[in-house]
Amino acid sequence: MKPTTSIRRRLTAPIIGALLLFFIVDAASLYRNTLASVHTAYDRTLLASAKAIGETVSFGNGKLTVLLPYAALEVFEADTRSRMVYRVNDFDGNFVSGYASLPPHQGRVPQTTAYSALVEFYEDVYEGETVRVAALLQPVFTSSGYKMVTVQVAETLELRRSLAQQALLNSSIRQALLTLVLSCVIWWLISDGLKPISQLRQALLERSPDALSPFNTRTSRELLPVVEALNELMERLRRVLDNQQRFVRDASHQLRTPLAVLKVQVQNAREGHGSPAAALAELDQSVDRATRVANQMLSLAKVAQLDEQGVDSQSPVNLIEIAREIAVECSPLISQKRLDFALDTQGENLDILGIHDWMIRELLRNLLGNAIHYTPINGSLGIAIDAQASVIEMTVWDSGNGITDQQFSQLFQPFSTGDPVHGSGLGLLICRDICRAMNAELKLHNRKAVNWFDPREVSASGLLAVVRLPRTLPIEVAQA
Repeated sequence: MKPTTSIRRRLTAPIIGALLLFFIVDAASLYRNTLASVHTAYDRTLLASAKAIGETVSFGNGKLTVLLPYAALEVFEADTRSRMVYRVNDFDGNFVSGYASLPPHQGRVPQTTAYSALVEFYEDVYEGETVRVAALLQPVFTSSGYKMVTVQVAETLELRRSLAQQALLNSSIRQALLTLVLSCVIWWLISDGLKPISQLRQALLERSPDALSPFNTRTSRELLPVVEALNELMERLRRVLDNQQRFVRDASHQLRTPLAVLKVQVQNAREGHGSPAAALAELDQSVDRATRVANQMLSLAKVAQLDEQGVDSQSPVNLIEIAREIAVECSPLISQKRLDFALDTQGENLDILGIHDWMIRELLRNLLGNAIHYTPINGSLGIAIDAQASVIEMTVWDSGNGITDQQFSQLFQPFSTGDPVHGSGLGLLICRDICRAMNAELKLHNRKAVNWFDPREVSASGLLAVVRLPRTLPIEVAQA
């Protein structure tokens, strides 16, 4: 698959682009500032030439005369890239001397602090070419006193622009070399900074398919969340594979015996051993046991799957409604043994968030199924739900014989059962895994040991299965 983006390019391109933009703006600013400096330098020379021309203006015999010295224009005419023209206007703005095609100055000449003269610098067009003009008011003594004549000296801008462009070219060459060097340095630094990603990629490629050990977390701070997420993923994969391997191992172990028994019973029925009715009854029991084992194995697998997936929904689960539904579901078995069933609730708000209703159903189904199985005919059993401040306590009790100390240590082991003839040993294992997935606590007690009894009973024999569910489940349990 061809990559659509590159982190190296995404990091390098904006930085180099910003450098280029900075250099372009800097070059434009440099050109403008250089041109302004050239204007300042050459404007002073332009003013000096205008003053020199103004000093040659005199009034006599009722008219103005201008004696222009050649030295006044030599400074400009020495460079072939620049050309200078001038114009002198009389007191009324009429042309007196110079180049008549040079546009006369319009408006007033302001007094400025930059120059000790009444002068204005501006740009105008002369014979289709832009020129820089200095307009100077020169006082001339007449018979009626001093009057002002206007002396204009204009210069073409080719020389000034050429000097500014040369400065820009020199600066641009330096900036281009600097940009190239900085780009190489930035590319190298970013490539060096991305080395941990390449190292992580190489570590992933070199791993064997069955290697699920965590990665080394001694890496860069920016890459650490990725490594931690990979380690979490590896741990989840390890649990999934462990569950799959355990499921296959347990299924092959537990289903082998019922299937072998079925085969023997079918063979005996073919050979005519015993009555057909007895053979069918044995086959029916064997099929029931194999079906029960298969269903419980599937339940174990589903518990592991739901534990990994978590619960996305935050819909409340009502425990009393589920308890009633499970009781109705098990009512044929309860009626078959003529058992007295009780459902008791205490407290308010029996809703709980952050759990899967299938887990609660499967938990109660297995606990109540065990209670029905181990309760003698005409016995009693029930479900008690107590809503407390921080937990909800569910108790499934029966009036059987309870369990011994030896059985206590083996109850949660796979295929360990108090009734090796009719039990598979998976019911309590399913209940334990469900409670772990819900962050709940499951404990078994003999009723006599804890002095727990139902007022409707004469004796207090039997077993208690107590599940304590926290009202607020941790985030990692409620949402994966």
